[in-house]
Amino acid sequence: MKKTKRFRWIFWLLIIAFVWFIVTRQTEIKNLIHVLSQGQWQWILAAVLLQIFFYASYALMIQSAFSAVETQGRFLEILPLTVISVFINTVTPTAGTAGIALFARDAKRRGRSGVKATSGNLLATVIEFSAFLLVLVVGMGHLFIQHDLEIYEIIASFALVGWIGIQTAVLLLGLWRPALLRKLLDYVQRFINIIFTLLKRPQQMKVIWAEKTAREFTTAAVAIGKHKIRLVQMFGIALGMQALNVFCLYALFLAFKHPIQFGALVAGYAISFLFLNISPLPQGIGIVEGMMTLVYTSLNVPVAVALVITLAFRGLTLWFPFLLGFILLRLAK
Repeated sequence: MKKTKRFRWIFWLLIIAFVWFIVTRQTEIKNLIHVLSQGQWQWILAAVLLQIFFYASYALMIQSAFSAVETQGRFLEILPLTVISVFINTVTPTAGTAGIALFARDAKRRGRSGVKATSGNLLATVIEFSAFLLVLVVGMGHLFIQHDLEIYEIIASFALVGWIGIQTAVLLLGLWRPALLRKLLDYVQRFINIIFTLLKRPQQMKVIWAEKTAREFTTAAVAIGKHKIRLVQMFGIALGMQALNVFCLYALFLAFKHPIQFGALVAGYAISFLFLNISPLPQGIGIVEGMMTLVYTSLNVPVAVALVITLAFRGLTLWFPFLLGFILLRLAK
């Protein structure tokens, strides 16, 4: 009963966050609607369909990741959670962990392992970023050839590689050094319980949490090692996802009747995705738009066109799943 009541409060807090977000972003939303109304509707529709295929592919990759860690996950269960996680990650500044927690909670609700669901999501993220690194190499290579590669873009790339390394290390610790993983989780458990003690609240982490979590992470890591074909399958899906996003962006250039070379197209997309994932702000709002516009203008795309394309692309990749995620939010209760 207490858990149900707690999640009911969280549900209403998310609704309040949605209303606040919409109210504070009214100008951006109006600009987006105005921008999309100026493009050729056939190509706008094509871009929307490509985004739908993108999230369907994302759900398929997570399903494959769940299979790799030997836990269950039906496609039709995962698909709405994938979209809802975009909404939750946008309104909560938790660096994407709120979305992962959503999948873990749903797994527990269905009588499955929340830790394995977390491991599966972690694996899917690592694979997605690994596939993106190939796109990033192409994009930065084009910027280098055009003498337009900036030092902050290089630093941001290393930051992303470092973040991928940390996430990979968690999975590898479960496979190679389970005792060390157990010790690290024990420190995490103690730290969180100390915080709750200082706040004069009951300790949230049970004594056996670290041991149980480490054991399940190790089981998941061993399972991944036994299902290498799944990793290849996931990598292929992840590459397809990147291609869908690039084609979506290209459709928007066609919608606004502006030709663009493949290298420049990929460069703008790569930098936008890069800063989306290393930005301290939820979903990189404000930063991604600025960086994407800057890259395209530096590659001789007129400022007005670069701004319109950026707003349209961000509208379809952020606001579209954001609104859809809010509509589907009740499914996560």
